Amino acid sequence: MSNHAAAANRTAGPPPPRRPNSLRRSSSLQSIWPAGATGPHHLVGRARDLFTGQGTDAPETLGSDWIETILAPDRRLLTLSASRQSDTLADFAGLTPGGDLRRAIADRIPEEREGGTLLCRLLEDMAGAVFMASSAWYDWDAEGLDGYFRKVGLSSVRERPVTGLCLSYVPGSEAITADGRMDENNADHPVAMSPVSDTDPFAWHDLVEIDAPNHWRLRWTDLWVEDGIVHVDAWFQDSSVIRGRDDIRTIFHEYGLRARLDPAEMTLIAIDVEARVLPFGTCQAAPATANILVGRPALEFRDSVGQALGGTQGCTHLNDMLRALQDVSAMFGIFSNATASRAG
Repeated sequence: MSNHAAAANRTAGPPPPRRPNSLRRSSSLQSIWPAGATGPHHLVGRARDLFTGQGTDAPETLGSDWIETILAPDRRLLTLSASRQSDTLADFAGLTPGGDLRRAIADRIPEEREGGTLLCRLLEDMAGAVFMASSAWYDWDAEGLDGYFRKVGLSSVRERPVTGLCLSYVPGSEAITADGRMDENNADHPVAMSPVSDTDPFAWHDLVEIDAPNHWRLRWTDLWVEDGIVHVDAWFQDSSVIRGRDDIRTIFHEYGLRARLDPAEMTLIAIDVEARVLPFGTCQAAPATANILVGRPALEFRDSVGQALGGTQGCTHLNDMLRALQDVSAMFGIFSNATASRAG
């Protein structure tokens, strides 16, 4: 294990208290295997917009969406349904979350992406969630990840080449072996309390509860206006269950960020990224990469992040978080309508 990584890894815990006059967008993508490792991989996604007014004890749900999909071990979609657009989404069977699915969304249901909808957030985030899903078996199977991949007849992720995938996976890094594979011996995956709040029943939307192997990709994004500037506080985490426990989880990635945007053009004024939990010490270089987006409009982030921070220029998981910041344009519209209606 890298001493540098272990020293830096500290989780933030549950979401902060909701601010008066704010909008919280939360989302979850939970991978489960109800029939065991060789059975179908189910992915359940839920998302919600929650407006908190002057008093924080009676917030209002302004929108919600859900998706459900079954995937093959090689990550291909077998079925895909949702709270909306289900007829179209059913045609996406056979695609792989990532570039294939994103192109299909842009071609078939562009209004979801253009509108920054909750459904779009779930669909866009599937690639990272599905990529990390096998970590559900990290602490569950006696053979860990290797045991899971052996059972489904695929090579383990630990045997696959990773050189060039991100800023940590470069020759000479502690993150990779001499032959270009991820060096798990130097990785740190701390154990921490579940981020689900036990003090605020409105902190999260409802999550799936299951006593079986599972992986969670969770996000929340808080938005409010202060001194004429749009403020954003956001958080993201990948985690997996520990067998026999429901109060603690193994954390693989966790980031927090704060951003300020000009409300007129929704351009990024400033951003501060905090690496809470990352597997390698070399990953700590990732937060600074986000500064390249300063001055750019949030509505371009889903495209510009990949162009500016692809490969060794950025961190795969931070890039997912930065792409999700495109949502803040739609969120600001929802927030503005909610505050205006209550002021009237």
